Amino acid sequence: MERKYDATYHLGNTVVHVVAPPPMTEAEKEKILREFYRHAWNAWNLLSVEERLRINAEYE
Repeated sequence: MERKYDATYHLGNTVVHVVAPPPMTEAEKEKILREFYRHAWNAWNLLSVEERLRINAEYE
């Protein structure tokens, strides 16, 4: 199956293909974002309290 790319960049010895997401409704986008945030918070909550505090301190 031939893939269609929205853009292709040649950076030195690296080829980067950019693929745009398929067309979707605003409701579908919101659902995907909610899932993304839910998984991100789950990952964050798996860290120890000490690790979360260390990471927060780096960005203050």
